[in-house]
Amino acid sequence: MSISYPATQEERDALRARNMAAFKNHSIATARMLEAHMPATKLVYDEDGQPDVEFQGQKFYDGAYYDYVEKQVEAFKQAPYRFGLAIPQPSDLDAYGETFLTNLLKRATVEAKAEFSQRIPDLKTFFVTVLGVGLGGHIPKIDAFSDATVMFVIDLNIENLYHSLELFDWEKLMDEKVEKGGMVHFQFGDNAVSHFNNIKAHVRFMNTPGIDGMIMFKHYNNAMFTEILREVDKQGSLFLAGLGFYSDETKMLENTFNILKDGKAHIYTRQDDGNIPYPCFIVGCGPSLDSDLEYIRALADKAIVISSGSALGPLLQSGVTPDFQLEVENEGILPIMSHVAKHHDITNICLVTSTTVEPEIVEYFDRIIFHFRPALTPYGLFSDNPKNTIPFHDPSVVNSSFGFALDLGFRDFYFFGCDMGTWDADQHHAKNSYHFEDDAVLPDNDFCIPVPANFGGTTYTSSGLNWVKSSVEMAISQNRTGRRFYNCSDGAFLNGAIAKFSKSLDLPAQDSPGFKMDFVRETYANSPVMNRETFEGYWDRDDMETKLDNMFDEIEDIFSNAAFLLDKSYLTDLNKILFFSKTPTERGIATWVRGTLQMILLAVVFYGNRLMNEEAELDFEEIIREEILSVLKDMRAKSHDTVARLSETM
Repeated sequence: MSISYPATQEERDALRARNMAAFKNHSIATARMLEAHMPATKLVYDEDGQPDVEFQGQKFYDGAYYDYVEKQVEAFKQAPYRFGLAIPQPSDLDAYGETFLTNLLKRATVEAKAEFSQRIPDLKTFFVTVLGVGLGGHIPKIDAFSDATVMFVIDLNIENLYHSLELFDWEKLMDEKVEKGGMVHFQFGDNAVSHFNNIKAHVRFMNTPGIDGMIMFKHYNNAMFTEILREVDKQGSLFLAGLGFYSDETKMLENTFNILKDGKAHIYTRQDDGNIPYPCFIVGCGPSLDSDLEYIRALADKAIVISSGSALGPLLQSGVTPDFQLEVENEGILPIMSHVAKHHDITNICLVTSTTVEPEIVEYFDRIIFHFRPALTPYGLFSDNPKNTIPFHDPSVVNSSFGFALDLGFRDFYFFGCDMGTWDADQHHAKNSYHFEDDAVLPDNDFCIPVPANFGGTTYTSSGLNWVKSSVEMAISQNRTGRRFYNCSDGAFLNGAIAKFSKSLDLPAQDSPGFKMDFVRETYANSPVMNRETFEGYWDRDDMETKLDNMFDEIEDIFSNAAFLLDKSYLTDLNKILFFSKTPTERGIATWVRGTLQMILLAVVFYGNRLMNEEAELDFEEIIREEILSVLKDMRAKSHDTVARLSETM
């Protein structure tokens, strides 16, 4: 495919006008940036009409633009850079997914005689990321060989995009992507982590299974582009992190139902314009907490202390009673609370926890504030109000503690024991924590990822804790104005936080000696009770049963007609149901099933992309269809059983 550009300035001006109209239709924010832009470089043409970008007499393509693009694209096709998933194994999935994938692979190899390659044999992909706009000549070539539905276009600024408006037909590209159910998404700026997070967010909401084989094309060398590629390599697992499983969602729905049905639960409700004048301590249970406890104890009367999960035990053991205890897990909390309660009185601590926590936890605390997690089933079924959620709450309890403090309006934050890694894999938590009890169930952390340490050197984190770290850093980056963040933990370095030794801290005394009790009391009072009448208004059994059947009918219709190998549009159609249902109840129900379905479809896309023998395609597709429909039948029955069983306890 040769590059073709308008030959006359009149044609270029007309193309620019059409492109600007298209940007106003598809990407109004980009259109406004383009309208306000004053170019620092100049678009020039040689005697043959070949374009280039000139700055102070220096040409960006050195007068060889056509040749540069042709050779670059051909070289890329020979050695493409793409993101690949690890081989899906049945043991990686929940019970439904495990049964599906076991049956799929067995039947595919025996009945369809399917053979699979280790790599994707072609360059087709759902997502493509273009690093560098240039003058746009490479983009139609990439689009032709990738046949992508979604294209991310990333650059440092809009300078080249501005010039490309009179050379490349952006209108045609954007219209084609929208017609396919996709988009062209533009991102500008010099923050590689922010770009990665934006890609990740769009992947999660548009088509998570489609991430397999995503093409990453770098048009010119730039340190920021290289860093984006490193982020994808280092944190690519985050594309799939936290998808959830049907059985977990069912458990969390049951927990929430049982917590709320009595009509006594206090629900967290964000107060606008919070501005807290005293500092807060975010305390995690990392191994460095041991050396910080004496300093926390000395300063605890000058700050609000927020304990995260199992940090409660070491804090109380050292003589520090936190003002708030944060919990988020749907199971495994009771053994920790039981262990701590044997040695300490925790009834006066205010617990802040997700509605999905084990209901028996109410026995340990006199004051409990429940919040909703927006990515889980109960949010759509019982709230759908963002003010009932804590921002930046995933994936761990440290993230929830930090998000809670941000939402309340604190301005000065101090992290203790938030190591997000370890120097010694055997010392994974603070010594006096529950995790060193004989009956403790330890989290599955493989500390194999080297990261810069807070006070110099290198420490090691796991994929899960690296997600925790990334989420904290994103929260910091989005809340810097008027706030200060200090990392006192001897663990991983946190971008945006100032490294500070605990022993160097010197905080001023607060004017009111009772400020801590007053603040807790006020926060609790600002969390209204969800009474029984309100609960019954949310839980309408007949309506839920009807919406369950409607959703499963729609999903079954999609899978009954899907061309799993040749046309991936079924993934986009499914995503409209799983993420963009119309009513809160429908969104809650969709959330219930989407994690398991997405994990199943990740396996479908992975093996479908690598099927080698064309003669097996039709049989393989039919096996996929039969096995998915079987899973849906079982999930439908289980969902109805759960709704009926819970309703009978009201």
